[in-house]
Amino acid sequence: MLPPSPLQLLRHPAALRAGVTLYCKRDDQYAWDPGSPLQGNKVRKLWPLLSRGDGVGRSVVSFGGAFSNHVAALAAAGARLGFSTRLFIRGEPVDNPTLRSAVDHGAELHFLSRTDYRRKDDPLFLRHLGVRASDVVIPEGGSGAESLTYAGKAFSETVDQLGGRPPDHFCLSAGTGGTAAGVIVAAAGTPCTVEVFPALRGDWMGDEISRRLAGYPYNERYRVITAYHFGGYGRFSPDWRLYTPPGAVAKRADIGEEGLPELEPVYTAKLFHGVLDRIRAGVYSPGATIVVLHTGGIY
Repeated sequence: MLPPSPLQLLRHPAALRAGVTLYCKRDDQYAWDPGSPLQGNKVRKLWPLLSRGDGVGRSVVSFGGAFSNHVAALAAAGARLGFSTRLFIRGEPVDNPTLRSAVDHGAELHFLSRTDYRRKDDPLFLRHLGVRASDVVIPEGGSGAESLTYAGKAFSETVDQLGGRPPDHFCLSAGTGGTAAGVIVAAAGTPCTVEVFPALRGDWMGDEISRRLAGYPYNERYRVITAYHFGGYGRFSPDWRLYTPPGAVAKRADIGEEGLPELEPVYTAKLFHGVLDRIRAGVYSPGATIVVLHTGGIY
């Protein structure tokens, strides 16, 4: 594995007024190469593939939305390690920097209607799409059963960085629930409350996380916070200023808060907005330690 990502103390005015200690676990800096889409929780979730080299010389198949960090990360991994990538993208054909990054790294893209995309776990449908038995199939978002332990290392690293003391609250965004499940398992036996902020609309995330937790000891104190999706995947506040730094691929989101790391609009901007809103609302007790996981997505 790579060295642990930094744990950054954030002296945000809202946190100071509320009497809470706010940290950011900087998994956006968990990468082999600065500026690569192969960063953050995508490195952690893809570690079984990356460390064993299972895909080297083979075709790796996976799935994702048009703005999927996983899609860009897996293509970058293929270019680095020597496997080809076939990526099935949900929805109508579009052109955007995320998908161009994947193509630039050698990925082959195939767009599926949303109806067909729902069949991505059907072996017969995959055979119809030309997926071979020799292909390595990675689940959407990289969230396979093997990845759960590696995704949870962001939490165990944090405990070590806090001197062996778990935070009172560990907050993270969620798209497929894979990283959330890994963190919840890693937090088993601790008094920490894991707070999961879905980036997508709907009440299904709790059920999806529960499915992933089956058979594992886990922290039952976790909560799914559904109030900060801004209408769904890829949607966000019209008040946020979106920009792309020179030489970057992914957009950044300025949410009007001082002292924060760079955020992207799909996941981490929603997460930080939600946590700061809850701090201002007095949800967290004075003296509490809150860690917000920056899962990456800026490259």
